[in-house]
Amino acid sequence: MERRQATIETLHDVASDLETSDSPTAVYERTVTAAEEVLEFERCYIGVLEDGLVVPRAQSSGSTRDDVRTMRPDEGLVGKTLRSGESYLVRDVTTNGDTKPTRETFRSGMSVPLGDRAVFQAVATEPNAFDESDLELAELLLSHASEALVRIETEATLRQQNERLDEFASVVAHDLRNPLNVVSGNIELARETGDLERLDAAARAVRQMDDLLSKLLHLARAGKVVGETEPVSLSSVAEAAWFGIDAPEATLSIASNLTVEADEARFRQLLENLFRNAVEHGSPGDDTDSAVTITVGRLEDRPGFFVADDGPGIPAELREEALEHGFSTSDGGTGFGLSIVSTIAEAHDWTVGITESEEGGARFEFAGVLAA
Repeated sequence: MERRQATIETLHDVASDLETSDSPTAVYERTVTAAEEVLEFERCYIGVLEDGLVVPRAQSSGSTRDDVRTMRPDEGLVGKTLRSGESYLVRDVTTNGDTKPTRETFRSGMSVPLGDRAVFQAVATEPNAFDESDLELAELLLSHASEALVRIETEATLRQQNERLDEFASVVAHDLRNPLNVVSGNIELARETGDLERLDAAARAVRQMDDLLSKLLHLARAGKVVGETEPVSLSSVAEAAWFGIDAPEATLSIASNLTVEADEARFRQLLENLFRNAVEHGSPGDDTDSAVTITVGRLEDRPGFFVADDGPGIPAELREEALEHGFSTSDGGTGFGLSIVSTIAEAHDWTVGITESEEGGARFEFAGVLAA
């Protein structure tokens, strides 16, 4: 009894170690080490269900290479443990059909679930090597390991949620900038000139911001990037997106129309970011964005559309990384604009390619687009 109590206390110390583990692999390895050193299970291992197979992820130093192998989740005692979520004590494999297939040298063992996707097993070459007390201690150890895995998964989920929240806030701040400029500019002009029609343009921008926020919040809560799709006109969405671009001297040219199956609000957001990117980088040889011309049209060789400009373009060596989060060629750039474009396109199952326009600027081509 004293020895058992000492073992339980040592396992509580192991639990403290597991609380500091920062990955599932660290938990598996610490658990197997404790089973070997504290419980004196010479040959033991942990198998984890991955991609439809139970893959060995940690094994004791006393195990040989042949002791463990990758198994199907419907095989032997491993499969039964995964399916039932219960522990099993096998005093003699020759009288237990659940252990097949197993190595001929193994005569007894135990199998304990670790969470719902992993199994701990200990084996011995002689029968009756394990008893109920051994199984109880193994279950205690595995309960500590399970708690550690739950903690790690919870922490990972919280990190992902925080990252998504940060990204959502950054996207909202980025895409509200131009409509806010439209509101501010038109209110200022209304004050200076007394032209109240300027307030109509400001009101349109406010409605656009409200629509954008409502849509993004709905999708964020649903864990989606795009919502329901419907046939929408490329030209009408492009014109709506152009309204949010505060560049009075810039020009939008719609070369041809196309009906696209898309989430209209997110499609408009994609075009707004492309337009803003072209405007902010300006035209060749010009320090301002006033002379840039942007063209939208249908791809000639396959279903899809393009957005091109006559600006300085994107160097060939930078085109692959241009759509990545954080990429910017401007000192004050956020690196969100083109990554938002890539994210929305990917969510629609569109592919994005960057090349050079006829005028030497940037040309973004979107293929795989469902069009009518």
